[in-house]
Amino acid sequence: MKQGSSRPESRIAAVRIIQSIAIDAESKLAVAESDGLLLHLVNSIAPRTDPPLIDAVLSCLISISMPKRVKPQLVRLRAIGKLREVLRSPSVPAPTAEKALKLLESVSSCREGMAELCGDSGCVEAVVRKAMKVSDAATEVAVTILWTACYLFRDQKAADAVVRSNGLTRILLLMQSNCSPAVRGMSTDLLRIFRVNSKSCLSSYDTKTTHIMPF
Repeated sequence: MKQGSSRPESRIAAVRIIQSIAIDAESKLAVAESDGLLLHLVNSIAPRTDPPLIDAVLSCLISISMPKRVKPQLVRLRAIGKLREVLRSPSVPAPTAEKALKLLESVSSCREGMAELCGDSGCVEAVVRKAMKVSDAATEVAVTILWTACYLFRDQKAADAVVRSNGLTRILLLMQSNCSPAVRGMSTDLLRIFRVNSKSCLSSYDTKTTHIMPF
């Protein structure tokens, strides 16, 4: 990984070996604290990186990020900005987008990560846009991220980013779909936070959707 092998398959194999070593909390911390390794993994999440390598790195980082001590390290290494670019990419494969959301959820679960996420409006907007476009599992992760930032932490910057990205309409459409009870509950909380009413949330939306108002 440090030598930057020009062969993507070699780097993918190396990442998978790292992930296979990190099987418990102690080994995950050992990997995270290895000299420069975490930085190299994070830096591999870049637009020019081979897509299969990005996917492998995301899987590895999801595993390594489980210990609480690792999450702030990933924040300091600008992992959230890297994940924003992955989620913004129109060509990112659905499985990779789902992993990016899962890693974002993990990293933003610490105080530093949540502050970084809420201050990055582009990342919040990217989460909103991916909420209904990837998979049911990704939808639940995306809504959880938004619910934590906007409802649990009541962050105004995150809430503004959701509104700018047409998040209210997306949440309403999500509730109309066959979503899980957990997603429906969090979506209802989000709508209440934004004080949704039929005039404000649907003023620029087709009136045929007025029946989806939850209350």
